[in-house]
Amino acid sequence: MSKKQIQNTLKKILGALVFLSLFSNQAMAIEENSIASEMKMKIDKTTDLLQNKNMLQTEKVNQIFIMFDPVFDYWSMSKIALGKNWKKITIKQQVAFEKIFTKKLKQSYINKLQLYTDEKVIINKTVKLKRTRIKLYTKLIGKDEDYSIVYKFHKTKTNEQWLIYDVEMIGVSIMKTYRNQFSEFLATKKIENLLEELELKIENN
Repeated sequence: MSKKQIQNTLKKILGALVFLSLFSNQAMAIEENSIASEMKMKIDKTTDLLQNKNMLQTEKVNQIFIMFDPVFDYWSMSKIALGKNWKKITIKQQVAFEKIFTKKLKQSYINKLQLYTDEKVIINKTVKLKRTRIKLYTKLIGKDEDYSIVYKFHKTKTNEQWLIYDVEMIGVSIMKTYRNQFSEFLATKKIENLLEELELKIENN
């Protein structure tokens, strides 16, 4: 498998399993002892939906959004993506950034969804790094090679359940990648410029 094929394969599964919605619902977050089983159920259902040729694309998207909405902590992901710049902006700007950032993630998901074929994902194990951090190790089974995907969970302070705050693909943190991009952008421009840039990319995609 060529490097380009590997990248395309990873983009497919990334889009299908990571960039899933605009908001998270902590009331329905995953409990610690259910992380592996709940994620396996969601991933299996996602695979079935994506392979269903009798459903419209919009129907697939809506159903997957409903299923994965409760699992992702987009507020925390937004904070991580901005890094040290998060504390430099107002609450109003933070809310605006979270809204546009999650919209960008959603669009990326929809775009990548078009590329999905027949890859499979298996659940390997969960590892509790400390009291409030757990990693779920999964594997993408390709035609020629397998690739690791690690979901990073943290325990919420409000209801002590678990939400995803980052995903690691073959050793690369998705949120760290965004943070590096945004940090470079904000080194010479303002948050308003970043919001405009993200909105423009969404509109032109």
